Amino acid sequence: MSTIAIGYRTTDHFHSMLPLLLVYIAEYTINQGVSPTLLFPLDSSPFHHYRAFYPTYNAIYQSGVFISRSSTPFIRLHNLYLPSLLQCLNLAILMLHSLYDFIPSVWIVFAIIFWEGLLGGAVYVNTFAEISDRVEKEEREFSLGAVTVSDSGGICVAGFVSMALEVGLCGWQVRHGRDWCRQL
Repeated sequence: MSTIAIGYRTTDHFHSMLPLLLVYIAEYTINQGVSPTLLFPLDSSPFHHYRAFYPTYNAIYQSGVFISRSSTPFIRLHNLYLPSLLQCLNLAILMLHSLYDFIPSVWIVFAIIFWEGLLGGAVYVNTFAEISDRVEKEEREFSLGAVTVSDSGGICVAGFVSMALEVGLCGWQVRHGRDWCRQL
């Protein structure tokens, strides 16, 4: 195999890798760094303890992922940049809410978290569906393997970002009169 062919492969797959990388960085930054700080007063929520928010967010998120990863027989996305950018918008909205507490109800956050799962699952499954449909059979295995670097890389980057982000967001909340993140 020539260097030119390897270069072509890498460049050709970049259009599949970037949306997957972006969606995973945003998605897992929400899940690991932001959602532990998305807390509401207990008397205005369905919970009795602050520790109940995080696992509920995760269950809602996984429901969205399950539905969207099961959707390719019914709905196919070919442009994966739009849902990736929408996921980045979710991250921005939820980070801003964590800082400024402007979303009036946990039920709205539940909807955003469900939407986050739908977007993340859709980009994931449609990335691999696009490769299966568009890449020649003899190149498909390489392509599928190469693109998986994006989801693993996105999770890794998000993990490092989230280690500092959660601490920073919680500290901000405490300094501004909301110490719920310390009551877990």
